[in-house]
Amino acid sequence: DAFFEAHGVDPNEGSTRDSKATGPLATRDRQRRENLAIKLLLKNATISPLRGSALIDISYTSASPALSSQIANTWTEQFIVQSMDRRFASTADARKFLEGRLEEYRTRLETAERELVGYAANKDIVALGNTKTPDGRTEVDRTLVSSDLEALNTALASATAERIAAESRARVGQSGNNAETLNNLGIGQMRQRRTELAAEYAKLMVQFEPSYPTAKAVAEQLRVLDASISREESRVLRSRSAEYAEASRRETELKSKVESLKGRMTQQQRDRIQYNIYQREADTTRELYDGLLQRYKEIGVAGVGANNIAIVDVAKLPDKPTSPNLPLNLALALLAGLAIAALTTLGL
Repeated sequence: DAFFEAHGVDPNEGSTRDSKATGPLATRDRQRRENLAIKLLLKNATISPLRGSALIDISYTSASPALSSQIANTWTEQFIVQSMDRRFASTADARKFLEGRLEEYRTRLETAERELVGYAANKDIVALGNTKTPDGRTEVDRTLVSSDLEALNTALASATAERIAAESRARVGQSGNNAETLNNLGIGQMRQRRTELAAEYAKLMVQFEPSYPTAKAVAEQLRVLDASISREESRVLRSRSAEYAEASRRETELKSKVESLKGRMTQQQRDRIQYNIYQREADTTRELYDGLLQRYKEIGVAGVGANNIAIVDVAKLPDKPTSPNLPLNLALALLAGLAIAALTTLGL
């Protein structure tokens, strides 16, 4: 009502509604008042672009200074809001399309990764290390089988070296030039004792016959020492042979395991052909999904970007009316009076 009063218009004119009535308006009366308000707004609003600049002067004329200022400011604010709404609306279809594509590729990515994991579990492919190629592809550097094969191959090389060393020691022992028997402390002591007894026996043989009791005792001690030395050397030789047999057995077992892992590795390399196909499918789908997601974010940021419309000066509350302009009206009245007087004079 204050709006219509500021324009000197009776909104109830031509209506069947009592001007003193209260309560909600009927739909027909409300529509009529709205149309009337729109006409008054368009009639009294002035939009004046300033030549040579990007500025626009917006003003509003009514009998209420406060209402005029409020309408001018609100008009500008609503124009900015409308501009932002148009910007959002222009990207609505693109966002809707991208949302549908994102959902599609998200489902495809989940399916591709699920197939990749399922195939790897079915074929016992356990990846221990992955790398990214410059084109974004995922490559498997090492698997559990290749890691085990590498470790067993290292162990086999070590076992082979140990077996060769043990074989060499066993052969030297069989030839009677075993350095270990020569360096054995027990055997060395027995040999030293035998040397002493041999020397003593030789002295006795110079003076006595072999049947001499003392000579016979020394000869018996020599026999016992020779038997002891022989047994100890045999024991050392058997230990070297056992060591060689153990090294050879370990080497054979490792060879068997390595051959088995080689077979698994060969089969796994065949299986990795299909595995790589699944991996490439997952990588490609992930790239497409990430690209669409990035584009979706960019559209969202563009939609809320800085507006190119700004308020330079708000509408101020007028301190005096713009009309009627008394000096202008007096001048116009004077000119009109003179013109009428001149016409009257000429007419007479």
